[in-house]
Amino acid sequence: MPQKALVQHTALTAVKSLKTLVENRTIFSLNTCELNIFETYESAKRVPLQFNDLVVTSMLRGKKVMHLHEDPAFDYVPGETVLVPRQVEMKIDFPEATMQNPTQCIALAIDHDMIKNTLNRLNEQYPVQGAGTLWKLDYNNYFFYNNTDLAATISKLIKECMSTCITKDALVQLTLQELIIRIVQTQAAANYSSSGNPS
Repeated sequence: MPQKALVQHTALTAVKSLKTLVENRTIFSLNTCELNIFETYESAKRVPLQFNDLVVTSMLRGKKVMHLHEDPAFDYVPGETVLVPRQVEMKIDFPEATMQNPTQCIALAIDHDMIKNTLNRLNEQYPVQGAGTLWKLDYNNYFFYNNTDLAATISKLIKECMSTCITKDALVQLTLQELIIRIVQTQAAANYSSSGNPS
């Protein structure tokens, strides 16, 4: 099994501040994205979740079971990331969540224009070799293990979104561009490897 790099988790919400024990949500809204941190403290099944923008989700602690598209359900644990297109509903099970063993996950909703502009710039300035080949997000390859660079970028993005720095929107925008590029590279490497080409 490939090595999975972990995203740095954040402090859990104080118990007295929890609004719910299932998918307690903390939101950080910025100009080009919205960072959601979800925590669950009791077992639950088929909890629905959907966003209006593309969402990059990454597990920080605990275990979920994801039901996505028409594919078989799969375990979702730290070291893994899932890409969910806009308006696609996830259904989530929390088989092991307790007050002593909560789940914690981020869902980063990214502005469509930010994604489009980043990919356009990538294709204009750093074109892929091969006729008709473009850098793009692959929605069929939506589940992947975090490599060290991807995990570090997600961790950095969480930190910047939560900061109170006056320049945080500018820093978040730069880090979002890096995240999109790292996801595209991670997917391209996975596709290259699974096609039978040497990695």
